[in-house]
Amino acid sequence: MTFRGRLGRLSALAWVPVAATLLFAACTDEDPAPAPAVSQASSVPATSATPYAPPRKAVFMAGFRPQANLPFVAAYLAKSKGFFAEEGLDVEIQHSSGSEHLRLILEQKVDFTTGTAAQVVRRRYEDLPLRAIALFGQRGDQGYIVRADSGITGPADFRGKRVGFKSGVVPAELKVMLDSANVAESEVRMQAVGFDPRVFTEGQVDVYPVFINNEPFTVRKTGLAINVIDPQDFGVATLGLTLLAHSDTLRDDPEFARKFLRAMMRGALYARDHIDEGVQATLTYANGADPEAQRYLLETDLKLAARADGMGRSDLGQWQALEAVLRRGDVIDRPVDVSTAWDGSLINGLYEEGLGR
Repeated sequence: MTFRGRLGRLSALAWVPVAATLLFAACTDEDPAPAPAVSQASSVPATSATPYAPPRKAVFMAGFRPQANLPFVAAYLAKSKGFFAEEGLDVEIQHSSGSEHLRLILEQKVDFTTGTAAQVVRRRYEDLPLRAIALFGQRGDQGYIVRADSGITGPADFRGKRVGFKSGVVPAELKVMLDSANVAESEVRMQAVGFDPRVFTEGQVDVYPVFINNEPFTVRKTGLAINVIDPQDFGVATLGLTLLAHSDTLRDDPEFARKFLRAMMRGALYARDHIDEGVQATLTYANGADPEAQRYLLETDLKLAARADGMGRSDLGQWQALEAVLRRGDVIDRPVDVSTAWDGSLINGLYEEGLGR
């Protein structure tokens, strides 16, 4: 037999087992075992899979330069720890250089921002569509400092003293504080001051207005011993920073606001339990800032935010008391329905769902 003949015979014999196998499979009641699957992931689209949903864009504008105010830190951490991403949000964090954040949210060019509760009430007085959805400052962050050896312990001692104020008008809490102590404004030497504490350290005023959460730290670093006078300690109702949303957002897209708020509150609660990380997150935005000063600011803001039934919550009575101070201090000249300034439904709902547990 030739080589070609032997090869043909071997080829024929090679088909015998295959044919027998096919015949056996055809004569049984069971289906043949399926052939091993060949991965074709790179060439065959997974048409049955859920389509990819890109994250929703959002803009948060902090109401001041980068620093460790609690709602700012909440946003920094919500972004760096992935809390925004877990809500399906891609959040751009911006910072205000003045007061443009309140204008931009009214124009709906930013989605969320911060502002004081007093600013919110004033916007509602003007019938502007802003709502506070979380209250971080359970008391205000503005107060006054005096030299520790000045003998000044409260507003009753302001009589005859040089008392500074930073804005163009005497603030409502100062007016009410003096009035409550039976001190007439005419009995006080009111003096407009800027933001340079040397006006105080060089003795140009006796009572200097400060943001309680950072300026006392700065003044004490000069070696000057001071005491802080907080209007809240003298019966003046104050509230601090809030998280703000446009009324249209809350009406038309409450789920968007709820997701953003949940991520922010997770960031705030994380900052409470991880202050070092909160400071470090701040320094990524506030290049060159003093870490000690940022820690002081964050720790003070956390104290101001403490609330037994949950950080971020507020009640109608708090807002009514603030509104009364603003009327008494001539900031507004008629009553404001503060139930339209504050919407607690989202924050209360998050706590009912287990936020913070």
